[in-house]
Amino acid sequence: MKNLKSKSDEDLMLAIRKRKSEEAFNELYARYSHRLLLFMYKMLNQDENKAQDFLHDIFLQLIKRPDQFNPEKKFKPWIFTVAANKCRNEYRLKKLNDLSGMENHLYINERSTNNIDHALFANELKIALNELIPIYKEVFILRYDDGLSLKEIAAVLDCPLGTIKSRLHSATKLLSDKLIHFQNH
Repeated sequence: MKNLKSKSDEDLMLAIRKRKSEEAFNELYARYSHRLLLFMYKMLNQDENKAQDFLHDIFLQLIKRPDQFNPEKKFKPWIFTVAANKCRNEYRLKKLNDLSGMENHLYINERSTNNIDHALFANELKIALNELIPIYKEVFILRYDDGLSLKEIAAVLDCPLGTIKSRLHSATKLLSDKLIHFQNH
C-alpha cells in the first residue's frame, strides 16, 4: 500500500480486514495510540498501567477481529467507543461511583506558560474534573482534550446529540462553579 499517510482511517481498516496489512495497522496505531492512551488514562483516574493494558487489548482485538468494524461507519468514533466501553466496564467492575477519593492528577497539555496563576488553575481544574461523575467527565474529556465534535461524541457514547449537549453543559457549569474564584484573575 503506497502513501498510507494520505489514506483514510476507513481505507486502512479495509486493508487490515482484506489483506491483514501490517503497514495499515501500523499507520492506524501511529494515528490513534497516543490519543486513546491519554483518553483512557484520564478516564481511569491516571492508572497508566491499566490504560496501557487497555490500549494493547484494543489494538490486539483490531488485529484479531477487524470485521468488528463496520466500514460504512467512521473509524474515529468507533475506536473511541471501544475505548470508552472498556473504561465503562472497568467502572462497573470496581463500582466507581465516588471519584473524589481518588488521586487528583490529570494530564493537561503542556501549552501553559510558567505563570503561577495558570499552574494553580490547571491543578484546580484537574481536581474539579476528577470530582465530576463519569458521564460528565467523559463528555468533557472527549470534547476538550480529544477534540471530538458533539456528533462524534454522540456516536462514541451512543446517546442522542441533545443528551451530549446537556451533559457537556452540566459538566461545564459544575466546573465553572468550582473554579469561580479564578474568574477575576
